[in-house]
Amino acid sequence: MKVVIYGAGSIGCYLGAVLAKQNIDVVLLGRDRLKAIVDKRGGVQITDYQGRNDFVKAMSYHTQPEVLAQADVVLVTLKCTAMEEAASVLAQHCKPGALVVCLQNGVGAEKPVLDQVKRAEVCCGIVPFNVVQGDNAQFHRATEGTLHLPAHPSLNTIAEACVSYGLPCELSSDMPTIIWGKLLLNLNNAINAISDLPLKEQLSQRGYRRVLAACQMELLAACEKKDIPLAQLTAVKPKWLPKILNLPDWLFRIVAQKMLAIDPQARSSMWEDIQAQRPTEIDYLNGAVVALAKDVGVPSPANTVVLELLKAVSDAKTSPPISSEEILSRLSEE
Repeated sequence: MKVVIYGAGSIGCYLGAVLAKQNIDVVLLGRDRLKAIVDKRGGVQITDYQGRNDFVKAMSYHTQPEVLAQADVVLVTLKCTAMEEAASVLAQHCKPGALVVCLQNGVGAEKPVLDQVKRAEVCCGIVPFNVVQGDNAQFHRATEGTLHLPAHPSLNTIAEACVSYGLPCELSSDMPTIIWGKLLLNLNNAINAISDLPLKEQLSQRGYRRVLAACQMELLAACEKKDIPLAQLTAVKPKWLPKILNLPDWLFRIVAQKMLAIDPQARSSMWEDIQAQRPTEIDYLNGAVVALAKDVGVPSPANTVVLELLKAVSDAKTSPPISSEEILSRLSEE
C-alpha cells in the first residue's frame, strides 16, 4: 500500500513520519519551502509531549500533484480554507479506486471533495492533537488525543501502524458523531488565538474557560434541537464539559488534570495562522455553530462574539491579546 500525505505541513509531516517509521510506503506532498527543509535535514524528526524523540531518514517529499496518481490512500491534511482548490487537484490526479481521507478541523470542509472527486472514495477522519513545527524539520506533538479514522479495510494497516508506534488510533463506523464531538473541543481554537496565550495558561484562567463553556453550551443546544449526537472524546460526557470549565481555578486544576497535561508552550493552530497572517478556519468552527444555531432557531451570542473578534484580529482591525473580561463584557451586552 502506498500512502500520500497531501498538504504535508506540521500534522502531515508528523503523521507521515509515524507511518514511515512503521515501514509503510509514504510520500509527503506539500510546499517547496518545507521540501527544502526536509531534504536538507535528510529526514524528519518527530517528538512528543511525553518525551519521545525519533528521526526518520530519507522521507520522500514532493511538490507536484502528479504523485497522487500513485496513492492507494490519500490523507489530506490541508487547512479547511484550502479544500476547494484541493478538490480539483484530487479529482484530476487520484487513480480510480483510491481512498481519500479528509482530516480537517470543523464541519463541512470535505464538501468540495465529495462534490468533485468521483473516481476515488472520499471519507472523513479527525486529528485531535496539536503539532508544532520547530527548526530543522522537527515536528512536535504537543497535546494528547486519539486519531479517528473511518472503519474502512484500506485503513486497517494505517491504524495498526499508528498504535504500534504509540500513537492512539481508532477506526469508527460513525464519524459524524466524532466530528461534532471534536468541534465541541475545537471551539477553543479561536479563544486561544485571541488570548495570545499558550493553551495551558489560557485554560488555567477561569475567564477564558467561561467563554469556552458558553460557546460549548450553544453548540450542545443546537445539536439537541437538530438531533445531532456528539461522541464522547474526553473522560466525561460532552454535556458535562461546560460545567467543568466553569469551576473555580483551584478545583478545575484538580478535576481536569488530564486536560492540562500539555506542553506549557503549546498553542492552537489558529494562533499559528494569525501569527503567519494566513486565513483561519473560523467559519468551519465557531462559524459552523452560528450557522447551525440559526438553522434550528436557537441563540448563539458567544460563538458570534468569538467569530467577530477573531475576524477583527485576522483582518488587523484589532490586536491580541483580548482579555476574557472584554469578551465576557461583550457577551453581557448581547
